[in-house]
Amino acid sequence: MLKKIIDKNCIISIFNKLVFKNFKTQRIFFLLPKKNCKRGGHAHKKCTQIFFSVKGTFKIKIFNGKKVKRKIITPFMKGLVVKPMNWVDLELKKGNVCMVLCDRKFEESDYVRNIEKFKKY
Repeated sequence: MLKKIIDKNCIISIFNKLVFKNFKTQRIFFLLPKKNCKRGGHAHKKCTQIFFSVKGTFKIKIFNGKKVKRKIITPFMKGLVVKPMNWVDLELKKGNVCMVLCDRKFEESDYVRNIEKFKKY
């Protein structure tokens, strides 16, 4: 998991081994918006993701087909785990840095990009 070392000059955040309770990281990506924007707008059939803020605060909305959860992700807080078959929408601001860990490599066939189709699963 994310380990923090705090001293009088700096906070160091360290990922060790990138294995989290049966979660083996296969892919890491970063979102660095050039302007305020919305990202996501899809669900994954099989992929689990863990969202972190590296810089700035952003909003995430998670819809499981019945209920909506809204969270605010702040820098270096514990990662937010999003399991498969959850629709995700992100609101990012210019200057944010969002890091996402995935337990699967990119597969276009894993994506559900139409909300109406998602609601039928």
